[in-house]
Amino acid sequence: MTPNLGAQARPALSGTWTYQQGAAPAALPAAPSGVLGARFALQVDGSAVVVKRVVRERTVATRLPLDASRTTTRMPGRLCEGEAQLHETAAWEGDALAFAVVGQTPAGGGEPRAASTRRLLRLEGPDRLVVEGTMMQGGQPKQVGSVYVRSNDPMPAEEATPSGPAATIGQLAWLGTTWVGTTGQVTTEERWTPSASGGMMAVARTLRGTALASFEFLCIVERAGTLVYVAIPEGRSTPTFFTLTGITDGSAVFENPTHDYPKMIRYTRSADGTTLETMIAGANGARPQTVSLKRAP
Repeated sequence: MTPNLGAQARPALSGTWTYQQGAAPAALPAAPSGVLGARFALQVDGSAVVVKRVVRERTVATRLPLDASRTTTRMPGRLCEGEAQLHETAAWEGDALAFAVVGQTPAGGGEPRAASTRRLLRLEGPDRLVVEGTMMQGGQPKQVGSVYVRSNDPMPAEEATPSGPAATIGQLAWLGTTWVGTTGQVTTEERWTPSASGGMMAVARTLRGTALASFEFLCIVERAGTLVYVAIPEGRSTPTFFTLTGITDGSAVFENPTHDYPKMIRYTRSADGTTLETMIAGANGARPQTVSLKRAP
């Protein structure tokens, strides 16, 4: 039977841990890379462990009760992809902390996929931690381990959590088509894809005659139970984010009070679904610019 260590006897796992390339555990073959990535942090108390991991250059924190009950964490997706959900458990097994992924819900929702990825975290010394896991070699599972050492390096900033009304990308399905409007010599186009993986993408452009005047890449993605609008004017590498502030069956408003201009973006569909009005504006609706687009045949 596995011994039941009291809280006072638990090993001191709290701290930030950095993978040591080339170091081998005392009793296991070395894994080819860090079993839990390049760096992670733990904060263990009597009843739970907070695990902080680096996901897409941001820190994601999860609080896991140490009773093997399932906890769900939103994991950030790529720029124009919604969040997946990771289902995990944690529990003590003697002097080791067992950390397991038991399922995953893909970005955009759907049935959770079963998983069985188990890691054991065990101290080999006061400042040396081994993370044990399983890898496939020659079609057979093989137990391996990675060595981590305590580090004073700070973790990256935690993932910012947008705050907006509850919404899913499916509520904007009506936007997923091509919209075109022409005034004089100026033609404006927005070509939106149907939603997939919790997001939808678009390319927008403005033509003067046949000459390209401007363009931008756009997407709308699910984040923290709401929607975020991402604009990349002229294909610049740094996107601008606007968070949903209002949504109805035929409209959506996104805002970013810290952006210079615009601070607000609004889409409104006509009752018959043939016309789309787009509006951008500054603070308190200042300097509004409105464009009317028609659904392309």
